[in-house]
Amino acid sequence: MNKPTKTVRVSAGTRIYYFDAHKDKKGQPYLSITEVPVDRSPGKKSRQRIFIHAEDLDSFADAFAEIAKSIKSK
Repeated sequence: MNKPTKTVRVSAGTRIYYFDAHKDKKGQPYLSITEVPVDRSPGKKSRQRIFIHAEDLDSFADAFAEIAKSIKSK
């Protein structure tokens, strides 16, 4: 994976989330979201990563906002 053009880090208790803007080999932008556990216990930690392509960002953002609103209202 190439070096991000922009990174936003979110600390959330026992997890850290990284929102990274990248460009693929063709120069097309995409978003990667990585969850990194910060558990201090021994053993391998598994990272979770998803990729959102530029053409899907608006739909992803709308769905995220809708679910966040629903969760916050409960």
